[in-house]
Amino acid sequence: MKAIYHRGIAIATYNRAKTLPEVLDSIVKTRPEFCRLVLVDDGSTDDTAKVAAKFPQFMYLRGPNKGVIANKNRAIFSLQNCKYIMILEDDLIAKESGYFETYEKAVLQSGIHHFCRVQDKEVPEALDEFGEYMTKKDLTPIYGPTPRGDLTFITSKVISTVGGFNPEFLGVGYGHEEWSARVWRAGLIPHPSRWVDIKEARDCFIQKGDTSGGRWDVDAKVIKEQMRRNKQVLKNLKRKKYIYCPPTLY
Repeated sequence: MKAIYHRGIAIATYNRAKTLPEVLDSIVKTRPEFCRLVLVDDGSTDDTAKVAAKFPQFMYLRGPNKGVIANKNRAIFSLQNCKYIMILEDDLIAKESGYFETYEKAVLQSGIHHFCRVQDKEVPEALDEFGEYMTKKDLTPIYGPTPRGDLTFITSKVISTVGGFNPEFLGVGYGHEEWSARVWRAGLIPHPSRWVDIKEARDCFIQKGDTSGGRWDVDAKVIKEQMRRNKQVLKNLKRKKYIYCPPTLY
């Protein structure tokens, strides 16, 4: 009988074989019930495949090296039949369980279909009533000026409405921001602050790496050029005001 997964967690990785075991092990130990686990690999050239073989709990999906956005699309494609989906990057380690269930609870209480770690500095809550409501429900919403891509929690409605990331973004930079903006325009983040996270879930993770190692371990000039190019792509796509982009499997 084919397993039916209500939940899914995908970890997007590239060339972090040395630290990846700790990340994978933390998810195995803290995952919720009935959860599909997927490791999506953007064509790593190190021992990532050998690491994956030691964690049979994860389906290992490896594609050619095409950058962050292509790898996130692999994650979406592989988990599109799940109702609740979490996409993690390979520098977040779960130190305790309960994060997935907390995000699920937040979806049901708020009607928000997209939660993410917020960029840089958290900003004060703009709607007192909303903040008070969430507090009464034992959850603490936090907000930031832009979304980060290292943790995203969505429902299947995001995929059916918005699809995946735009493949015009190559390398690193801006692709996640553009995708999240489409989610907001589609009405799936019914809140003026747009980028929302839940403190109780966020605090279950610690970050090791961020902008060091992995795909950041290349010439700084290459990263700078990728960021410059993708910033222009973002500017061009803003004029189109489209919503849906197919989650292509590369």
